Amino acid sequence: MKGEDNPLIQGILQEARAKADEIEKKAGIEAESIISEARERAEREAGLERKSYSVRLEQIQAREESARRSIDRLAELRSLDSAYTEVMEEVDRRLKAVVSNPSFSSILVSWIAEAAIGLDRKEAKVSFSEKAPVTEEMLREAEALVRKDTGATLSLSLDTERLSGVGVVVSSLDGKVSYNNQLEVRMRRYSRDIRRIVQEENARQNSR
Repeated sequence: MKGEDNPLIQGILQEARAKADEIEKKAGIEAESIISEARERAEREAGLERKSYSVRLEQIQAREESARRSIDRLAELRSLDSAYTEVMEEVDRRLKAVVSNPSFSSILVSWIAEAAIGLDRKEAKVSFSEKAPVTEEMLREAEALVRKDTGATLSLSLDTERLSGVGVVVSSLDGKVSYNNQLEVRMRRYSRDIRRIVQEENARQNSR
């Protein structure tokens, strides 16, 4: 009698085949589950990577835009500085050219009056440069200007001190306080206004 004809052996074989089928089926299910999870994990990681890449790209683009704006702003500032320097040099050149002109005395008179008002003293002394001398007559004219503009009466006198720069310095009689109205100081004083004018003109040119 052959072994496979033995009912006992046949039963064992059938049970073994059933067990093998069950194991194979379970293995297939587990394999599909593993593949599915792996696929989902890969898609999640790919999505995260795409999002991360998008964020990095936006950050790079933002930095590039910021750098571009900084470069443009730097170029604009350099252009403004250059224009401002040219304007200041031209103003300085023209004013210095006027110094030798007889009409400059009237400008000095207005500078003396301006400085006297700024000093706000009843009596003051005026220093000047030999390049642009001040006379007693000019002091009287300055006093009249102050009286006309403010109603105040003051007495101005010539100081024995001489200045190296063109313009005037009006000081209290004791010399403790003074108002410097020399050409270079005036230019620095009005430099902010000149820079503002340059900026406004530059903005107007760019808006065309």
